[in-house]
Amino acid sequence: MANDFMISLERWQKFPKREQIGHIASEILRANLMEDKDNPIFFQIIERAIHLVDISLSDAKWKENPLPLLVLRDELAKVYIKETKNLDE
Repeated sequence: MANDFMISLERWQKFPKREQIGHIASEILRANLMEDKDNPIFFQIIERAIHLVDISLSDAKWKENPLPLLVLRDELAKVYIKETKNLDE
């Protein structure tokens, strides 16, 4: 993973939960627009979305109910390893 597109935990924690989800959703939408799923850029976008989920899980705001993020991370990982072929799933 390239560090040039990663956000720090400190900066991320300043965002409210709703904004964090919005940023994650934006990355998923960007990935969904990629026609060629073997495109390296597609995988970079998925890596970024997973990174955003991971740092969200490190944010105290999510400690009470991390399950939605854990499910989302699992689904993104399946797309990344090509276990799931369609990001819409």
